Amino acid sequence: MLRLGPFKWHELSLGRALRVALGVAVPLVVGVVTHHLDDGAFAALGALPAGFASFEGRARTRVAAVVAASTGMAVSTFVGGVLAGSAPWLLVPVVALWGYATGLSVCLGLWLSVAILQWAVALLIAVGIPQSPSQAALRAGLVLAGGLFQGVLVAASWTVQRGAAERAALAESYRSLSAYASGLAAGSTEPPPPADFSATAVVADPNPLLSDTTRAICLNLLEQAERIRASLAALGAHTAADPSGTVRTFAVRTSEVLDVAAEAMSARSAVPATRLRELNAVLAGQAAAARTSGWHWVAEALLGQLRAVDTIVGRMRTTGSGTGHAGPDEAPQRPVPGPGVEWTALTLKANLTPAGETGRHAVRLAVVAGLAELMVHISGLFQGRWVVLTIFLVLKPDFASTLSRSVHRALGTAAGAGLGAGVALLARPQDAGLIVGATVAVAAAYALFSVNYLLFSVSLTVFIVIILDILGLSAESTATARLANTAIGAALAIIAYWAWPTWEGLTAQQKFARLLTSQSAYLTYLLSRLGRPGTTDLARLRALQSAARRARTDADASTARLAAEPIHPPLTPAVARTLVAVVMRLAHAELSLHLLVLQQAASRRAAGTGAADRDEEWRGCAPSAQLDALAAALGGTLDKLAEALVTLKAPGGLPPLRRLEASLRDRSLPDGSRLLPITDSIVDATNTLSDVLRREFA
Repeated sequence: MLRLGPFKWHELSLGRALRVALGVAVPLVVGVVTHHLDDGAFAALGALPAGFASFEGRARTRVAAVVAASTGMAVSTFVGGVLAGSAPWLLVPVVALWGYATGLSVCLGLWLSVAILQWAVALLIAVGIPQSPSQAALRAGLVLAGGLFQGVLVAASWTVQRGAAERAALAESYRSLSAYASGLAAGSTEPPPPADFSATAVVADPNPLLSDTTRAICLNLLEQAERIRASLAALGAHTAADPSGTVRTFAVRTSEVLDVAAEAMSARSAVPATRLRELNAVLAGQAAAARTSGWHWVAEALLGQLRAVDTIVGRMRTTGSGTGHAGPDEAPQRPVPGPGVEWTALTLKANLTPAGETGRHAVRLAVVAGLAELMVHISGLFQGRWVVLTIFLVLKPDFASTLSRSVHRALGTAAGAGLGAGVALLARPQDAGLIVGATVAVAAAYALFSVNYLLFSVSLTVFIVIILDILGLSAESTATARLANTAIGAALAIIAYWAWPTWEGLTAQQKFARLLTSQSAYLTYLLSRLGRPGTTDLARLRALQSAARRARTDADASTARLAAEPIHPPLTPAVARTLVAVVMRLAHAELSLHLLVLQQAASRRAAGTGAADRDEEWRGCAPSAQLDALAAALGGTLDKLAEALVTLKAPGGLPPLRRLEASLRDRSLPDGSRLLPITDSIVDATNTLSDVLRREFA
């Protein structure tokens, strides 16, 4: 049965579509006014893919995606135009190289992979109009200008409702805490979801026009949310042994406070803030009444955190969104790092091997795209670039996405090609009619991009047919050729996946098991080397880190594939997402530990003859056996959890991690102030993994 869905109408975004469509329409209008419509069309072709790249990321990352897409598209436009005109056979290895880069980019996250995909789109569009190097350079400049114009529009959007996205995301995060507190009041004893708050990504990449003070306030509210989540989990441990119901009553009131706090974050009036202060006063009375109970300390901690939220929200209300600098008391407590050049390089290096899912996909896409380009050259297929372009767009790491995109792309192109030819025929020879038709089509494509791939393909094909008609390529022949070649490309993508499927690799539970065993090996080695900086093998450390990165990438891909397939408990998409989120917390702590190990090794090298004294200082404060015991316990726990994932049975007989970690706190450690928070996070994340698997596999 042919499936045309799903239709995600809730993701329809008319405002965003109009903004990005403006970036495509303006170059066309400028082209008409200056009597250089061809140049305007090239700029519009540059703005089109950059517009899709601008959908990803938050603030700076969104502009970075547009710049990355635009720069790569300009280079691709030049290369494609020059090679098509002078050495068309060289396009075969170039297409294969672009295919490998596109396939490998999926490990870098959505916003970078979408940006890099646009490079291949620009390359293959440029192939259709061969030019000399000087002409190709001019065209590449127009493509770059069109793409960067989209970046200017994105940056301009920062001036509208500054801070609104951050406030809304924080409010949503606090409402999720309120929902959890409400569940405790209803008798639930489950731990809170370990996934990141919705505000985490927004606060990590805020509107650049926010003042330093406002950014610090957002970070502090996010930090308080993390602390409140931990306190609510501690409160939940007391609900079962509460015959009087006072803990549940306290949870009800806490839920109300969190709801009002969320309203105060998103509202401009002072009413919610006043109500928040009143509710906190009532909550303080309940905490005082519980002074003789076993959960009093939890109540006091939670109350202190909610009072802090009250104070921070008050600052948010009185702080404008203009420029400024944070005061000492408003400094961000927990800066959220973003991926940089080093992270990108390490991630790519970890996924180069075809043994992993990403590496296999990269090689498969390179081979299939290169062979398709070779077939086009040998056969002389008219406008055969659409065959290769279709392969780039529909061949994905998983079969479900490849099959659905292939079918939807073929059907959408069939409908859009006929519709586009009709619009071009009716509008010709009036340039204004062509521009209006192109603008409406591209706005529809942008609006429907996240709604349904079939509808998106129809709208995009209409736009491409009209633009190519402006550039002098007959709409009728373009529509016919694109229809046939898209069908060929879609069929080749499906055949390629059947011939070289990703499911030759490990099953989902085995991938998640490998995720935990790789973390176990990496973490165990880090802890065992901590007190022995002179024995650290840096090559082995890098190899363990790369293996852990590769396993996380494969687990991410497996999670995406599970979401597209029928649900098979107990390893459901929700469980998979939770496991990935918790492992990311563990990975962040491991990176801090990795840095500490490297710094100790560097310090030992700098100390020279004093290095032995430094090592002895560590052994005197925390014997290597003590760290080894914690390392062995953590490694053993992660290995048992990996076994549980393979057998899909609840783990049992796990060592007392918290007790072993607490023994470190009884020592006066060199660098202890840095080590102990790291081990605390590691133990917490590992225990969370244990709780999740016990709950789901019981």
